[in-house]
Amino acid sequence: MPTVLPMKHCYLAYLYVLLFFPLLSLAQDLPPMREKPAKPTRFNFTVTGRVVDAKTGENLPYAYVRVAASKQIVGTNVDGYFTLLHVPADTSTLLVSYMGYQDLRLKLRPDESVRNLRLELEASVVDLTAVTVAAQKAEVMKASTDEVGLIQLTPRNLTKLPNIGERDVFRALQLMPGISAANESSSGLYVRGGTPDQTLVLFDGFTVYNVDHLYGFFSAFNYNALKSVQLYKGGFDAKYGGRLSGVAELTGKEGNRNRFNAGGDASFLSFNAFVEGPIGNKVTFLVAGRRSFKGPLYQKLFDQFQTTASNPAQQQQGRAPRFGNQVQTSTQVASYFYDLNGRVTFRPTEKDQITLSVYNGQDYLDNSQSITLPAFGRGNNANTTVSTTNNSLSSTDLSNWGNTGSSLKWSRRWNDKLYINSLVSYSNYFSQRDLSNTTSIRRNGASDNQNVKFGTFESNNLTDLSAKTDLEFNASANHFFGAGLQFTQNTIDYTYSSNDTVTLLQKHDRGSFAAAYLQDQIRLMDNRLTLKPGVRITYYNVTGKVYTEPRLSGSFQLTDRVKLKGAIGQYYQFAKQVTREDISQGSRNFWLLANKDYLPVGSAVHFIAGASYETAGYLFDVEAYAKNLTGVTEYTLRFAPQIGRGLLPSETFYTGTGTVRGVDFLVQKKLGDYTGWMGYTYAVAQNNIAAYSDKPYYANQDVRHEFKSINNYHWRRFDVALTWIYASGRPYTSIVGEYSVTLLDGSSRTFTNPSAKNANRFPAYNRLDASVTYTHKYGSIGVSVFNLYNRQNVWYKKFTSVSDGQTSQLVVSDITYLGITPNLTLSFRLR
Repeated sequence: MPTVLPMKHCYLAYLYVLLFFPLLSLAQDLPPMREKPAKPTRFNFTVTGRVVDAKTGENLPYAYVRVAASKQIVGTNVDGYFTLLHVPADTSTLLVSYMGYQDLRLKLRPDESVRNLRLELEASVVDLTAVTVAAQKAEVMKASTDEVGLIQLTPRNLTKLPNIGERDVFRALQLMPGISAANESSSGLYVRGGTPDQTLVLFDGFTVYNVDHLYGFFSAFNYNALKSVQLYKGGFDAKYGGRLSGVAELTGKEGNRNRFNAGGDASFLSFNAFVEGPIGNKVTFLVAGRRSFKGPLYQKLFDQFQTTASNPAQQQQGRAPRFGNQVQTSTQVASYFYDLNGRVTFRPTEKDQITLSVYNGQDYLDNSQSITLPAFGRGNNANTTVSTTNNSLSSTDLSNWGNTGSSLKWSRRWNDKLYINSLVSYSNYFSQRDLSNTTSIRRNGASDNQNVKFGTFESNNLTDLSAKTDLEFNASANHFFGAGLQFTQNTIDYTYSSNDTVTLLQKHDRGSFAAAYLQDQIRLMDNRLTLKPGVRITYYNVTGKVYTEPRLSGSFQLTDRVKLKGAIGQYYQFAKQVTREDISQGSRNFWLLANKDYLPVGSAVHFIAGASYETAGYLFDVEAYAKNLTGVTEYTLRFAPQIGRGLLPSETFYTGTGTVRGVDFLVQKKLGDYTGWMGYTYAVAQNNIAAYSDKPYYANQDVRHEFKSINNYHWRRFDVALTWIYASGRPYTSIVGEYSVTLLDGSSRTFTNPSAKNANRFPAYNRLDASVTYTHKYGSIGVSVFNLYNRQNVWYKKFTSVSDGQTSQLVVSDITYLGITPNLTLSFRLR
C-alpha cells in the first residue's frame, strides 16, 4: 500500500521548496568566490616560446610579448620565437599582440612550465551570428612607434581596400605617408624621395629586383602566398645593406600545420589559387599561383599602357592611306602574366627549421602587327621599270620581363639566448624589349626577300647568388646582439641598340661583395630608453674598396603615451638602376653594377627625427627626415656628338649629387567599426648633375605635397572602403622646338630643343577609389571602382614630329592613366 505522509509533513515540504529555490536562484546570481591568489615560487626568470596563428598553426613573425604593467617587451623573430628575460614572478601576466589579431593575456602559474610556450592568437575578424563586437582591431597596416620609419602590413586584410583586379601589398603600402602613390605605371616603392631600385625587396631572404606586373600597374606578389610584410622607410638596421632608401621584407606563408586547406580568387583580370597543409607531423607546404586571362579589364589595362608604334602605312599625317583598302592588317595579341609560389617547411626537431621557398613570375606583352602590302610599280625612265611583289611590313611591339628566385634556409634555436639563421639564395631578373618595324621586299626576278629593320632593342639580365648567416644573441634583458655575414655574386648584361645595326650601349658587368655587420639593442632607464647602435662593413671587389656604414637609432618613452625617436646612418648601393632619359617617349631604367669610372657607388646619409602620441584607439605620428646622396647617375643621348659611331661612357653617363628633405604626418583610428588613417607628406627631392644644369633641379620623383585619406567601415558582414589620393604634379622635361640641318652628303637630320631639366610639372594627380566587400564563411565577394569620378591624370607627354613632305610640326600629346574602372572579385576558402 502506498505510504501517506501526515498533513504536517506536506506543509513542511511545501515550505522547504518555497524557501530553497529562491535562495538557490539568488546564489546563482552571486559572483563566484575569488580564487585565492597563488604565491609566486620563481622570481627574475626567463620565459621562452613561440607565437602562432591559432587556426593554421603558422608562426607569427615580429609579434610583441610584454610583461603587463611594465616596460619590459620583446619581439618575436622571423620564425615566431621569443625569449623574455627577467620576468618578475611566475604569477605575472604576459600581453601578446600582433597586427590583425586579438591581443592575448596569459596569466603565468607557479605550477606550470615557462619554457617553449605555444601562444596562440585568434584573428581579429571572426564571423559570428547575432553577436556585436564593440571594439574590433583589424588593422590593415600599422605604423610602429617602437622602430623608426617602420610599417607593418597584414596581407589577408587587403580584402578591405579597393583594388584594380588584384589585392596588392605594394599598392597598399603606397597608401602610407612617405611612399608616393601618384605613379600608376609603377608598383615600385618610391620611399621618401627615393627611386624603387633604392628600396631593398626581400622575399623569404632572396632579393627581388623588379616588382612589376602589367606595366607596373600592380606588383608581382600574390597576397595568398604572404604572411607578413615589413617596410622600413629609412634609418634601417645594419642587418640590411646595398640600398639607399628603404627595405621591404616579405615573409611567405609556411602552410597550414593543422589541416589541409585550399582556396582562390577570380576577378575581371586573373585567376588566383592556393593549396596548403601538413605532411605528417613535421612538414608543411604551400603552393600558390595566378594567371591573367584576356578579359575586358586586362584588355583595357593593356591598351592603356602599351606603347604602340604608328602604322607605317599611314605615317603621312593628314593624308589618306596610300594603298587604300588593299592593305591587309592582322594582329595576333598574345599577352599574359603569371606568378607561382611554393614553400616547404620541415621541422626535424623543436629547435630546428628548414625552409625551401621558390618563386617565378613573368610578363609577356605582345601587340605586334603584320601588314601585307599590294604590288606596285614605278617607271624610272623610258627604258626601266621597277616593280615589287610579295611585300610585307611587320610592326613589333614586344615587352617580356620576369623574376625567378629561391632560397634554402636553416634556422636553429641553440638555447634560450642564441638563435642562428643561415640561408643560400638565387635570384634572376630579365627584361627584353623590341619596338621595331621590319619591311620585307622581294623584287621581280629576285629569289630572296630583302629585309630592312629599324627601331629600338633593349635587353637586361641580372643574376644574384648569395649566402648569409644571421645571429641573434640575448645577452641580458638590456642587451640584444645581432651579427652576420653575407656574400653576393652579381652578373649583369645590358644591350641597347638601334635599327638592328647600331649598338648604343653594351655592358657585361661582373662583381661581388662581402659584408659583415654587428649591432646591439640597449635598453636603459627601466626600458624607457632604447638605443640600437650598429656598423656594417662591405668589401666590393670591382672598386677594391672597403665601405663602412655606421648607424644609430633610438627611442625614448617620454610619457605613457608620448614617444620620441630618431636615427642617423650611412648607406651604400652597388647594383644600381640607371635612368635612361627619353624625353619624347618617357624614360626607362636598366640595372648595372657600379664601378670606379663613370658609374660610382651610390651613397646616402640619413637623418630622421620624430615623435608619436598613441592611445588604445588612436595614433598621431610625425617624422622629419633628410637624405644627402652622392653617385646619382643618368644615361642620356642628348649630348652624344654622333650616334652612328661607338660612344664613350663619358658621353652618355652623367653623375652628380642629390638631396631629399621632408616630413610625414599620420593620424590613425585603430579600433571600432570605423577605422582608417590620414597621411600627409611634404617633401623636396633635388638632383645636381652639372651636364643638365649648373643649379640643382627637381628629381623625376619629386612630389611636393601628397595627401591620403583611407576610410573603412564595418557593418555586420560588410566592409565599405573609400580611399582618396591627392598629389602635386611631378616634374618633366619638355621639347620646346625642333630644327633640321642639311649634312654634307645632302641628307637632312632633325634635332630637338629640350627645355631646362625638369623645368615643367604635370597637373596635380588625384583620384577616389571605393569598394564594398561581403564576407561569408567560405570567402568574400568584393566590388571595387577605381578612379570613381574618372579623373584624367597625365602619365607623360608624348612629342611627335609630323611632316607633310614640305614642313614639319611638333605635336604634344597627353598620355593619361586609367579612367573609371570597375572590378568584381570572388574569393573562396575551404576554411
